[in-house]
Amino acid sequence: MLLWNLYFLIKFGLHFAGQLTLSPLWNLGLFALLIATNPAAYQNKQLMKVLRYLVFTGPAIALLLHELGLVVSLALVDQIKALFGFSLDYLWELLKRTIQPWMLWSALLGFMVVRVLDRYIRISSWVGFGLVCILGIQTLPFIQQQTQASKTAAVLEPQAQTRENLSPAELLALGQLDFQKLRVARDQESQTKLRDNAYEGAGPGAVLAGFFDRQRTIALAPFSPVASPDLDVIVLQICSLSWADLQYAKQSQHPAIRQADFVFENFNSATSYSGPAAIRLLRGKCGQTPHDALYSTPNNSCMLFEQLRNVGFEVEMGLNHDGRFQDFSKLVKTNLGGKATELVAHDEVPAGVQAFDGSRVGRDGDYLRAWWNKRVQQSGPAVAYYYNSITLHDGNRLPNSNLNSLNSYPLRLERMLNDIQSVLGEIRRSERKALVVVVPEHGAGLTGEFGQLVGLRELPTPAITKVPVFGYWIAPGYTPTSTGPVTVKQSVSYTALSELLARWLAQPAEQQQKPTWPVLLSDLPDTRFVSQQGNITVMESQGSYWIKAPGAAWKMLGPVQNIAASSQGG
Repeated sequence: MLLWNLYFLIKFGLHFAGQLTLSPLWNLGLFALLIATNPAAYQNKQLMKVLRYLVFTGPAIALLLHELGLVVSLALVDQIKALFGFSLDYLWELLKRTIQPWMLWSALLGFMVVRVLDRYIRISSWVGFGLVCILGIQTLPFIQQQTQASKTAAVLEPQAQTRENLSPAELLALGQLDFQKLRVARDQESQTKLRDNAYEGAGPGAVLAGFFDRQRTIALAPFSPVASPDLDVIVLQICSLSWADLQYAKQSQHPAIRQADFVFENFNSATSYSGPAAIRLLRGKCGQTPHDALYSTPNNSCMLFEQLRNVGFEVEMGLNHDGRFQDFSKLVKTNLGGKATELVAHDEVPAGVQAFDGSRVGRDGDYLRAWWNKRVQQSGPAVAYYYNSITLHDGNRLPNSNLNSLNSYPLRLERMLNDIQSVLGEIRRSERKALVVVVPEHGAGLTGEFGQLVGLRELPTPAITKVPVFGYWIAPGYTPTSTGPVTVKQSVSYTALSELLARWLAQPAEQQQKPTWPVLLSDLPDTRFVSQQGNITVMESQGSYWIKAPGAAWKMLGPVQNIAASSQGG
């Protein structure tokens, strides 16, 4: 029982330190089974010892994860097979993130102490006594009634006063996060479109059902340009970049963002993985669908690039990676609709980073310049271009560098933003017209949060799915305003982006030449914060964030790692 006693003693310590909520009844059951199968009572002691470890280790680990509040998603279980595609360097980095040296030393010290004490006292008896005491405390009727009352109040009562005059981006990503008390700023949000406020008092489950009922009815009208398009639409979808990541890397004030024409401060990518993010973007002309409906056959009216093709754009695509991981390239081509020309292969340009699976990744600036040079030589129609970059993906490393992926992230991000600026300059010098939009897929999870380790994204929290979406209009004679980008503060997602594009194409050429951004960006379709990954849902309701895991009730999300910085930092 030596190691099992250590297991229970560690849980006692975590429980009284407030890091774990002990379930005494389940632990007593496990403890009783361990006592009943004590190898000392059996003839073949060694065999019984091995069998006991084989039978009870799995349930003991699962119980510990449950008590720690770690949500094990089926999507995470599915990702285990992906480990076989990771490079050895990345696997080693993940192992070092998970198991810190102090953990090993603490376990060794605890083992030695328990081994010595076990010679003089029956530690198993004290473990059993402790579990019984905790069970008695937790089942006192008064405490039980108080606990139930507090849970009911948390679900039904409205939260604290709205904090005015703060942008959602500041509150959700760049400011002091308090997911227990935070009331999302709504000072510039419309409450009449997609907020589904009628369901607010009925609890999170009803709010979510009402949200998807409303989203099923949303299908934006087809594009209606006033003339044949004479501009290129360039969509750059970037893996692993959230507002929180920008702040972590001290790049929130990078010129690529400050010099944009517009910025969506409160854009929800609605997912924390690349495949679902690409699907949601490319089907952005319809409302948000549940995660389990993403891989069904798409409706052509929902497909953004197919609709652009219908009004005269030629669709092209580019990836700065091979697109083989989880068949990403095929997924993109399917959701682009018809034929999508790929003018540049990822291996035609110099490598920018080495990917998490050991493959090469082209540098963004080199790839985009190579594509643009070929684009300007074409005499064909306007182009709608989709580009996907994994430069910032967790596990990627800079060539000829000893930095791991976490330490190299700020360098990779700064270089990518510099590359975007450089390519924008080349487009301007070409005297052609282009609308360029940067749309991150999801964040990188650089700081870690309650319930998941650094780099994991199974829980689609605001720190991961609140992403900086920004864009530029480039045309001969057009000069961006010197006062900085126009900001969209309302809670939006992909339908807002599709609506903005529809408004742009519906303008006469004279208005496009001198766009009135506040008008174009006003009253866009707003979308409640609902993010899903696999069987996990995170949703905003009544000013707080709630999480739903399979087989569990809704609960308020938190505490979450704070990112302490003002919006002026970085």
